[in-house]
Amino acid sequence: MKQSGWRWPWQKPEEPKPVRPPKIGGTRAPANVQEIDFTKPHDFHFRIAYDKSATQVFERCLLVGFTTPMTDEDNQPAYEEFTHNRWIVLQREDGRRVYIPRDNLLYIEDSDPSANS
Repeated sequence: MKQSGWRWPWQKPEEPKPVRPPKIGGTRAPANVQEIDFTKPHDFHFRIAYDKSATQVFERCLLVGFTTPMTDEDNQPAYEEFTHNRWIVLQREDGRRVYIPRDNLLYIEDSDPSANS
């Protein structure tokens, strides 16, 4: 049963329970949460084509946002949240933008720092 955030004024707030890291190859991964620094360029690997059989890599791009703004008012997915409405917006080094469906993203990789032009 989901508990509300309400508490008596004299009660201390509950400490959030730590999230256990996943097991990889039968061994627990290090408990070190990493954040992606989207202020730096990354290589974005996508699966494209009608049957998603081809791959495309957009190198040294910045993730600048998404199309279709969302509201946090409702926990249920709204119409705007469907795949065909919410696309990733990447910016290439020359300033051109790439708009691509977010479900096509396979993985993100740090760009090679020695590849600076």
